[in-house]
Parts: sequence; C-alpha cells; structure tokens
Amino acid sequence: MQTYISSNYHFEEKEVGQLDSWTPKGIAKHVDIKHFIAVAMTTNLPPWRPIPSRLAARFLGTSIQVLANWRMRDLGPATEPMRRGQGNRIYYRPDKIAEWLSGGKCSDWQFSALWLQQMGMPLDVISEAAVRDRIAQLEGVHNLFPAVNRLWRNFREVEAV
Repeated sequence: MQTYISSNYHFEEKEVGQLDSWTPKGIAKHVDIKHFIAVAMTTNLPPWRPIPSRLAARFLGTSIQVLANWRMRDLGPATEPMRRGQGNRIYYRPDKIAEWLSGGKCSDWQFSALWLQQMGMPLDVISEAAVRDRIAQLEGVHNLFPAVNRLWRNFREVEAV
C-alpha cells in the first residue's frame, strides 16, 4: 500500500481511491490521468463546484469538441444538470471527472478530500461525512473562492428565480 505524505496528513492509498491504480474504462483510457490530477490539484477551483466545458477540456488535455463528442455519445464524464439562464453552457465537476477517470475507484468525496489536503485544509478523520461537512463549512464563508464567484453567482441567480 502506498502512502501519500504531506506536511499535515498521511493519505493511504485506500483512503484516496488508490490514485496509482486507477483503471479508466472505455474512452477514458486515452486521457492523461497524471495531467488531470496535476491540474486539478494545483488550481484554486474547488472540485465540488461546476466548471465550464472549456475549462474541463483543458483539465483533461483534450479539445472542447472531443468533450462534446464524448457527451453526445454518452462516453464522457457526467455533466451537471442544465440550469437555464445566460446561454446554453455545459458544466462539469472536477470531482465527478476524477470518479469517471478512476473507473469508480475514487469517489467524488475522496477526490475533494485530497484537494482539501493539498490546499492546506486537512481533515482529522477522512470520511464522506467529514468531507461533506467541511465543504458545507467552506461554502458558508463569503468570498473564500473569488476565482469562481462570478460563475457560481450565475448558478445561484438562476436557482433563486
């Protein structure tokens, strides 16, 4: 079993969905997983928040057209439910992309736990409930993630109407 060491916490392989043993299925085999993890873990965008398809394509190292083809053929990662508003945009959650890439070995909350740890917000106990509680706590803090506030504001305005 491999251990991922940080200054604050040790993640054992089983706790983060066995990052080294991800086995992508289908079309996901053609994606550079190391590139995705490197980009997703170093960005200040939380993985539980939706990102536009253009950014998702950059995370995956593909073109937006390839991502659209995967979506139309139902081969790619799950999209976020459409929200009506300004334009017809498609959104993806990085934690759901990671779940798709891992072939189901890394759930969305495990990927979010790893991101939180990378950002210097480690958890005392790694469990789904602890991760979801930390996400709820962070979402309650105003202006914590300014890079995505404009995008997220559009979602909230549409949901409020």
